[in-house]
Amino acid sequence: MPEPTKIFISSAAQDRLRPLRGNLHRLLMEMEHRPLMYEKDFGPWPPEQLVENCLKYVEMSDIFLLFISDKAGNYSQYYKATITHCEFQKAYQCNKYIIVFVEDYIYDLFWYEIRLIIGEMLKSYKETFGTNPDNYFEIAKEAWEKHPKKKEHENIEPYIWGFMYDIYIKGHYLEKISFGMDPSRTIKRYFSDLFRRGSKYLAFEGTIEEQLQEGPIYKKHADFTSKIISYIKNGELINPRLFLEYLQRFLKNGIIYSQPHTMFETELGAYESCSGTTLYKKKGDLLTLVSVSGMASDENKTYPLEDRSSYSVQAFHSQSGQELFFSEEKQQFYLSIRTGNYVISFHYPVESYWSIEKVQGFKDDVMRDIMESESALYRDFAIQLLGGIR
Repeated sequence: MPEPTKIFISSAAQDRLRPLRGNLHRLLMEMEHRPLMYEKDFGPWPPEQLVENCLKYVEMSDIFLLFISDKAGNYSQYYKATITHCEFQKAYQCNKYIIVFVEDYIYDLFWYEIRLIIGEMLKSYKETFGTNPDNYFEIAKEAWEKHPKKKEHENIEPYIWGFMYDIYIKGHYLEKISFGMDPSRTIKRYFSDLFRRGSKYLAFEGTIEEQLQEGPIYKKHADFTSKIISYIKNGELINPRLFLEYLQRFLKNGIIYSQPHTMFETELGAYESCSGTTLYKKKGDLLTLVSVSGMASDENKTYPLEDRSSYSVQAFHSQSGQELFFSEEKQQFYLSIRTGNYVISFHYPVESYWSIEKVQGFKDDVMRDIMESESALYRDFAIQLLGGIR
């Protein structure tokens, strides 16, 4: 079922804006949108609850409409900003689509005069103090006090100029509008343009959603990459145990399927997160233990390269360079992989009983689901890293 667009209407609470806000609210309702306007769709609340509750509705919205005239609105001592400014800042932080309408004569004064004066004063401030001020309001107030048109426009509250400069510096377009005229045509034109632009992305909706979901995974992988590289120095592994322990954290549990993604898909069982790892290195005719992590044993310090009873030796001689083994006694899979002069083995306990016959019958399925899990991002990078060092 179609869901209406939630549009937050923000402005200072001043009488001359009431007709505009009311007409806009009716227009949005007629367009089958869901307007969110204080004292019409939510509120009123006690003063101590006002800001926080308004910000919750900003966060709920899809589009944020802001109207600026000559009044700044109620000031919050806690936030050191007006409520309207707090609403804009929340919309900015939440990446809402923001449309700012400024009354025509306010716009002209700001864009062609006040904006330039504030810019010069900020430049001078930075040259003097080496940094920008915490906000623009004192400088904006000073700029307005010196402006020759101040007496002509005593009704304009100085806070407005700092607020508008904040909007401008954040990269939002200011739309000039006459509040004495019906704004419906301008609003409709904006929404039509928004729909036109949004329609271009509908064909890529699936891809965009997939990338948004995978974003945190790649961020996690980037952090992992940076950390694990720190254990390599001058082409050598400087702290192999920490290297293995850090890698082991990322090797999580999973489920094994037969005929996955078909109508005959069957869940065969599950394996637990990696319980331990071993790392061996070829030295002459031996595989010599470098280090272990977790519950892996460090009893076997070396294996002759002729000892085919060793999982690590078998993996070293394997044509594919990777082998899956199973201990029925320990109920544990061993994934052993050769990389350069190293053989690294990962130990995965199973969650329910498996027999040797079951493993042999579904070995390819077990191998596939362990090798292609999300953990492969981390395991494969570490393996490639080991293959390139001494």
